[in-house]
Amino acid sequence: MAVALLVMVVILAIAIAVVAIVAMGMQGAGRERAPELANAMAETARHLNGDAEPPQGLVEFFEEIPSRRGSAASAKTAASAKSATSAKSATSAK
Repeated sequence: MAVALLVMVVILAIAIAVVAIVAMGMQGAGRERAPELANAMAETARHLNGDAEPPQGLVEFFEEIPSRRGSAASAKTAASAKSATSAKSATSAK
């Protein structure tokens, strides 16, 4: 029970930190006192909002991952497409 409470507190702290970074980055709060930190927060806010380009290191990391999952997802989509087609034909047969 105590471990679960500790984990929830840690997750809550991380969530509050992310919200604070986004809010401070979007509002430009503290730019006079710590301009480097404010710029970093603004860039983080742009990334979290999806407005900025992903970091080059992250792009390179995902390019190195083999695309086995992609082929499995394609096969799954193809299988569901076949069942969707048969379902349409069954509906139109009525």
